[in-house]
Amino acid sequence: MNKFPLIFFALLCLPSRAQHAPGFDAKEARDFIQICNSFTYLELEGSDLAIIPTEYTRIYTSPAYGMDNLFQVYVNQSKTKAVLNFRGSTDKKSSWLENMYSSLVPAKDTIFKGETSFIYKCAEDQNAAIHAGYILGLSYCADDVLKQIQSLNKQGIYTIYIIGHSQGGALAQMTRAYLYFLPKSKLNAKNSFKVYSFANPMIGNKTFAREYQTRFADPGYSFLIHNPEDIVPKMPVSYNDSTFWKSNLQTMLFDRENFSLKGSMKEGLLSLMGTKVSGFNNKISNNVQGELVKLLGDFKMPIYRKESNFMHTSSPILLPPTEYPLELKDSSILLNDSLMRVYKRDPDGVFEDKSVYKRDKVLLQHKPYNYYTALLKSYFTSDYERLKDKYFVIPREQ
Repeated sequence: MNKFPLIFFALLCLPSRAQHAPGFDAKEARDFIQICNSFTYLELEGSDLAIIPTEYTRIYTSPAYGMDNLFQVYVNQSKTKAVLNFRGSTDKKSSWLENMYSSLVPAKDTIFKGETSFIYKCAEDQNAAIHAGYILGLSYCADDVLKQIQSLNKQGIYTIYIIGHSQGGALAQMTRAYLYFLPKSKLNAKNSFKVYSFANPMIGNKTFAREYQTRFADPGYSFLIHNPEDIVPKMPVSYNDSTFWKSNLQTMLFDRENFSLKGSMKEGLLSLMGTKVSGFNNKISNNVQGELVKLLGDFKMPIYRKESNFMHTSSPILLPPTEYPLELKDSSILLNDSLMRVYKRDPDGVFEDKSVYKRDKVLLQHKPYNYYTALLKSYFTSDYERLKDKYFVIPREQ
């Protein structure tokens, strides 16, 4: 009897291992920002069934570790792909301290916590540095992350997405960099990862960002999705030629009409300002660490770098800002002829001076639901048109 057909049939029956396709995939991004909304729906409505894609099922939710960080694990229906979804910032004090703990520490070093130590490596270049708060956050949940990946591997799942919104997106990127350098004894070489981070702050300096981009973003396996009116992706306070802080200082000081200065003087002053920013960040971090020790117990971080040149790990994919109805701070402006001459309006009747409008909606640009609707508006217009709630409304928070 010819055994070849039987062997061939048996191979066909084995579960196939799906592979990541490189490049940005709008459907993947849509599914994953829906999953990122799980935490909001669970908190505000008690159930996330209305937002989670039908293709995915949650199989695990971690405890809250360290600074109130936790993650979920999802698998698709065919059990060929999995998703690690990191939660964003919460209202816990420790969670916000994690964001504020923004000094840069070496991308390869050790964090000591009591009797234990967390040895990490997130980049090859010795000049690479990373956000102290986010690597500390990862140090508390890294063991469970590895445990869940190993559990997925036992099920034959090696194709894994790492996602998150806001602080969760920062942790997703940090986790990807950390996993890359783990030895095969801890992480099976069959695993492949792809990152989608939404509205995340920056997690490292220029050297780290460029290495991350070369290794993950340029080949098409890591993506940033940002709203240009969202202030969170412009954080932490930074200083280099590609970020919010320096670009705005440079415009303010040197790009005014009829104003010029020799390049060397200009760069010298900008470097001086950069040093001031670094010192400011490190002073804040010392205070933050003191508060965190009270909450977490004693720990020792690597020595802070004397720099604050944060940079995003790649150019972001930009989504349209959410269009909230504008509300005047003082409706009497409309009845005052003298004020109406001062506050001019465009052809659509919108005041050109936006300071007359309430700014509470600005913070809502960061909400994960608004990233979901913006993504639909950009890539799935018919779904967007059918959507009843086109933006996150404040009553949801009550």
